[in-house]
Amino acid sequence: MYCQSEYMGKIKEQRLQIRVDPQRKQLLERAADAAHQNLSAFVLGAASRHAEEVLAERTVVELSPQAAQAFSDALAQPARVNERLAAALARPRQFRWVD
Repeated sequence: MYCQSEYMGKIKEQRLQIRVDPQRKQLLERAADAAHQNLSAFVLGAASRHAEEVLAERTVVELSPQAAQAFSDALAQPARVNERLAAALARPRQFRWVD
């Protein structure tokens, strides 16, 4: 049986090695099997997605001096609540937070 993947055509020259305890390796193997992936593809995919999330949270936004001042001024002004927002805030919630 042949399976084509978007990653199969790419040449991989770098190697990544990690050490894990037996229970964690078994967990990863079970999850990889459930996802119909080999262990390497599963771990690489999960680690890559998490890395992208972490980096997205730490993105630096560069502003010109004028834009930085406008942003600072906007933050310093109190927010104005219009009628639609006030009505939305007054409605009972349709959800509850789960901690």
